[in-house]
Amino acid sequence: MRKWWSAIKWLAVLAVAVLLAVLAFTWERRGGVSVAAGFDPRIELTPQEIRRIERIGEWEFLSVQCEVVADTARKGFFSDDRLVAVYTGVPRIGLDLAEAREGWAQAQGDTVTLRLPAVRLLDENFIDEARTRVFFESGKWSNEARARLYDKARRKMLGKCLTPSNLRRAEENARGQFASLFEALGFRVVEVTFEPGK
Repeated sequence: MRKWWSAIKWLAVLAVAVLLAVLAFTWERRGGVSVAAGFDPRIELTPQEIRRIERIGEWEFLSVQCEVVADTARKGFFSDDRLVAVYTGVPRIGLDLAEAREGWAQAQGDTVTLRLPAVRLLDENFIDEARTRVFFESGKWSNEARARLYDKARRKMLGKCLTPSNLRRAEENARGQFASLFEALGFRVVEVTFEPGK
């Protein structure tokens, strides 16, 4: 009987010790006395860190594989000539931090507010000329006529790829990547807005 009573005492002491440990942990998490001397919960965002991020330059957030058919024709005396070609390209949508305004990143406590440049087409020369295929050709065509056909294909491709929905998708991808980057720097809240597009 005495051994059983002794075991109950030890269990009671152990239960009280566990309860005290849980209360101490909860107290500290709710803002109780901190043991760490000189700890400052504010996060510093130094100009050097901002410059390092800016030096990355262009950030690609969406690339769209695209293929278009473009054609041109001209009237001839005896017959009409026609040129039809298939163009392939990958327009890349993103932003360039070199275009960011001064003070584009503002930190206050554990929150950072980012004002990013508008997402846009990053590279004007997105057509892969090596993969261009002439589908049909009759008559002789000058380099100038072929260049005009290339420009027609380029405009057609931009119309298919640089759509409002693709620009929104690129913005959402940008929000996600910048949130991950600044959360890794210690910020809990990352607010992202974009400059209006041109």
